[in-house]
Amino acid sequence: MSGYDIKKRVNYALKAIANASYGTLYPTLHKLLEEGAVEVNEIAQVGRPSKKIYRITEKGEAELRDWLKQSPASDQIRREFLLKLYLAHDLSAAELGALMKARRDEVTHTLEALRDERVAAQTLQQVWVIDYAMQLSEAELEWIEGIQTQIAANTRVASPA
Repeated sequence: MSGYDIKKRVNYALKAIANASYGTLYPTLHKLLEEGAVEVNEIAQVGRPSKKIYRITEKGEAELRDWLKQSPASDQIRREFLLKLYLAHDLSAAELGALMKARRDEVTHTLEALRDERVAAQTLQQVWVIDYAMQLSEAELEWIEGIQTQIAANTRVASPA
């Protein structure tokens, strides 16, 4: 795949567990090229720069298999949304509501994309990961709904009669 296609695939199919930015993707691809884990073919295009298509090599496949057998590092959750919510004690109910609505919309969109990806999944392992991501998204939507209920209740209590 091209770097663009790899980024698009990761950000679509694995959005809930990973993301790919061009700032990390291309340096990683160049490192893998230097290590012989991937190879690149350039395809000439009319009126545009050549398109680079990356393919994993046998060495890369062996390294991937070895990596897959290793115990994973501890997961770390780093979500800007949660940091903002944690520090949001000075926001009004309306501002908190807007923050929660934006997150709800994003998670709803992610869940819809995951449902589409599940239909297109090609392996049982992909289905498992997508199901995990879907359950996380569904749990987050339930959690958001509870917070939105609390915000609405506090707004009604705080409003003048």
